[in-house]
Amino acid sequence: MKTAFVSPFTNHTNDYINRVKTIVAACGYDVQPLSFRTLLSRRVLGLFQRDNVVLLHWLEARAFSEGHAGASIRWAGLAQFAVYALVLSLMRARLVYFVHDHAVHDLSGWRRGFSVWLIRLLSRLADVRVVHDPSFADRYRADYLPHPLYRDGSLDELLVRGLTAPGPMRAGILGAVRPYKRIERIIDLWPVGPELAIRGRADPAYEALLRSHMARRDPAPDIRLSTGFMSREDFAAALARLDVLILPHADESALVSGAFFEAIGAVPIVIARTSPFIRWVQGQFEGVLSFDTDEEFVAAVQQAQALQARMAERLPVSARRAEELFGLGTCVARYKQAIERP
Repeated sequence: MKTAFVSPFTNHTNDYINRVKTIVAACGYDVQPLSFRTLLSRRVLGLFQRDNVVLLHWLEARAFSEGHAGASIRWAGLAQFAVYALVLSLMRARLVYFVHDHAVHDLSGWRRGFSVWLIRLLSRLADVRVVHDPSFADRYRADYLPHPLYRDGSLDELLVRGLTAPGPMRAGILGAVRPYKRIERIIDLWPVGPELAIRGRADPAYEALLRSHMARRDPAPDIRLSTGFMSREDFAAALARLDVLILPHADESALVSGAFFEAIGAVPIVIARTSPFIRWVQGQFEGVLSFDTDEEFVAAVQQAQALQARMAERLPVSARRAEELFGLGTCVARYKQAIERP
């Protein structure tokens, strides 16, 4: 059986890598990790067989470490990057590089430019480049492959939820609580009335900043900030009680937000900062609202409140469309075609 080496092989922040491994296994590959342990074992020989493939994600991010003032160079990670890049340049297995970001998050100045250069280097080494936003396929000379959904939701369950009478709107920002999302601005603009839950792992300094913005609001809106690691079960439970998921990502580094694929078809409404991907999905789903400015965000929240009941009823329609575009069957067919193309 052909082997697909995947890096990273585990990801504790979301289920993306597990979904990709499931897809690749369904394409007929034995899925194995690409790690330093692999390089020091007999399995390294598989990298020199042309029938095998390497699926690479976020390797450029290893060269940087997170911090409250932004990311900085991590020299040990940069050395790891160099070793992997050397191996990738020498191997015969086909390299499939997933371009997730235009640049590594939370970087500015020359560090951001350096991260862009690392992405370009990996793109040049790749036999196949993949993007999850069709808008950037030409820019990166890449194949568009759908980002897999993070759930295997039952349409019957969604229908029951859609028939539940809505109360005051419940919105949330879930996942990593990081500066590039500019959550402090969302706190400043959030209206009195609807609930806003902010949950996820946060740097203590950024958490303190957010709490200072919350303390300034008078009268205080219903905003709840809970920081710390969220398990898959925690995330799913938090998502299930939302009417609206907010994606405020502001630094334009990522092509797509992984949280979108948690929410679409599972939450009635998504409010996201405008991007090429969001503009594309607005043509596919009714319940996706976008904003660029403060005024547009306030208007989007008001529009979400007006659409709340209607979009809850239409949630099964969104779920079916999400399955058509990003479901397992669609992903397996598209990935197999791209990976095995001569």
